[in-house]
Amino acid sequence: MRTFIHISGAVCVAIVLAACGKSPGEKMAEAAIEAGTGQKAEVDADKGAVTFKTDKGDMKVTSGDQATLPANFPKDVYLPAGYKVGSAMEMPGAMVVDVEAPGTVTDTFAAAVTKMKSEGWTQRVAMQQTPQSQVVVYEKANRDATLSISENPGKGGVRIGVQVTTRQ
Repeated sequence: MRTFIHISGAVCVAIVLAACGKSPGEKMAEAAIEAGTGQKAEVDADKGAVTFKTDKGDMKVTSGDQATLPANFPKDVYLPAGYKVGSAMEMPGAMVVDVEAPGTVTDTFAAAVTKMKSEGWTQRVAMQQTPQSQVVVYEKANRDATLSISENPGKGGVRIGVQVTTRQ
């Protein structure tokens, strides 16, 4: 847990410093991440990306206007029409993506259920935490997908958190 907190804090620092777009900022961000995590880090302000080099594989994080969906994001996992990526994290065995899209929680949840079922996913859990927030968990072969759908306060539409993991 402590390592996760260090990595999370380092990622936040790196993203803020990388947003400055200055080479010294990138170097400072890399040094801060490496000191806080003990892992090799590469910060690329031009692409808005932070990459951690570890002995178990790379972890890449993008956020803000430069955020992009991972190139190998599975096509059989629901993403709504008109979505905009807010952040994405890709690491060995897992992807975590946060997107914003037009729509309502109810309609987005219904569309997600339809898409995932049509793609062969089996629903394991569905929870309506509040009328403004729903979570659904799926399983397919050796993969799991969790979709957290909630209202996007102040901006309208919805936010969808998507986590896809591969069981080893």
